[in-house]
Amino acid sequence: MARSFVSSFLLPLVRGGRLHVGRPLGPRAIERLGPRVSTRPGRVDEDEPLVALARSRRAVATRFLPEVPAPPLDETTLRLGAALHDLLVLVHPGLDGSRVARRQERVAAAAYALAAVGAPPSAVDIVNRHSVLARVAEIARTDSTVTFWLGRETYVGRAPPPRVTAMPTLRRVRVDVVRRSWLREIGVPSVARDAVLELGIASPLGEALDPLRLEPPLAWGRILPVLRAPALGRIVAGRLLEVGLERAGDGLAAALLRFASFQDAPGGVPATPEAVAFALQFLAHLVWLDVLFGATAVAAPGAPVRAGAELGGMLAAAALRAPALVWPRDVSPDGELGRAFGARLQDLATRARGRGAPAEAASRGVAELAAGAFTRGASAGAPADAAPPIHI
Repeated sequence: MARSFVSSFLLPLVRGGRLHVGRPLGPRAIERLGPRVSTRPGRVDEDEPLVALARSRRAVATRFLPEVPAPPLDETTLRLGAALHDLLVLVHPGLDGSRVARRQERVAAAAYALAAVGAPPSAVDIVNRHSVLARVAEIARTDSTVTFWLGRETYVGRAPPPRVTAMPTLRRVRVDVVRRSWLREIGVPSVARDAVLELGIASPLGEALDPLRLEPPLAWGRILPVLRAPALGRIVAGRLLEVGLERAGDGLAAALLRFASFQDAPGGVPATPEAVAFALQFLAHLVWLDVLFGATAVAAPGAPVRAGAELGGMLAAAALRAPALVWPRDVSPDGELGRAFGARLQDLATRARGRGAPAEAASRGVAELAAGAFTRGASAGAPADAAPPIHI
């Protein structure tokens, strides 16, 4: 069982290939599995699948932290891999029968228990966990429909047997293949939603790199540990700008509103004033990077609401309430860089016009909550009149 789980599931999950989903796993199974597959630093006599897995995971990890050693195949790694395995079991065609709903509940409960390892305590842990789950968004199921002279047969998640496709000309065989994304098209049953969220808390880097995700929606409570690690925050910022400031920024701004309204799923970082202030400063940091390194476009007067509206409304409210949320101490608003940033911020604010009074009030509420981080103790930024006003 130990050898099979590593070679047929964990290794192709990391390196790419066909995933073999077997019987559901639980915490007790992982406790028995751990001693059989765990690796110790310096060992070179592991079975080949373990060596290949360690090398493949290190190749992923070094994209984020170049000097990180090969991630260990520890209990946390096995638990996260097994949790994902059980989530895939839930959409496997073999899970059927008259009591399928009850079986799904038991499998989902096992996946939740396995994924409940908590948030990663360090940047290295974030990267180590991500090295197992980095390709989750690429998981897809191939369904085949075989049409022949006597009818048709559908094979979900498996290839048609040779007997069905034999003598294709004589039997007028046609095979239609559809590849469906697990996360975006198939999904998981609602009974497993808590397990999916727990997996996101345990390994948040993939979520931080995917700002346009729809289900589960982006949550600042889960991605903040990633953004607070400087090396990882820089990589995420670069990825967001590749997606596009306006598109990524709108997704992050909408998620920030949910976060500040205490609508995030439980288990992540709580929405304290300091956390909300950090999130707003990160959004402003993206705009600064876009001004410095990106191609900016200025909205024409009277332009309708469009991409960037949510981001613009959020940052404009923050700039009015507490300029330190968007303006660094060492950048003068009167300098060339300051004027360029002010123009970009004004452009985004122009895009936000027409969102309506409730949306504007919500943005002001987020800024008000974040400003509380500056009023408890020493001042954390420039005075209120240090930056030019931004008009919504």
